[in-house]
Amino acid sequence: MPAAHVLSPEVIESAMRRALALAERGPAGNENPQVGCVILDAAGDTVAEGWHQGAGTAHAEAMALALLPAGLDPATLTAVVTLEPCNHTGRTGPCAVALRTARIGAVAFGLSDTGEKSSGGGETLRAAGVTVTGSILEDEVRAFLAPWLARQGGDARG
Repeated sequence: MPAAHVLSPEVIESAMRRALALAERGPAGNENPQVGCVILDAAGDTVAEGWHQGAGTAHAEAMALALLPAGLDPATLTAVVTLEPCNHTGRTGPCAVALRTARIGAVAFGLSDTGEKSSGGGETLRAAGVTVTGSILEDEVRAFLAPWLARQGGDARG
């Protein structure tokens, strides 16, 4: 099954840069991080995009999943997300569960989420058989999220 490890590093990195550009659309200074998500098909073409629009709204992954065209085999898709998919229920459900439920084949993320309640999305996905790759353009993502990380009192190393 085509997955993140099958797509070239250049394709994944290009999608991560696009996810960062999408993340910029979210509100700066929000209690939630600015996150972007790009979903790629097996050829590496973008089939859906999303970004987090602020606390209480759909997260980037949920937005992208909602915009997926009908008829695609989700097992052949790769979600590229700036921050590890969250693993908790707050005002919205956990993104790791949404990706698992959608049967996405692979997830690549830039920075691990070390939040006390929100971390562990990568492990949740791996346990469900999803191919998960972290640390994609990690330094760029960390620099982008630096203001949010500072507000959280940490630097999300993981």
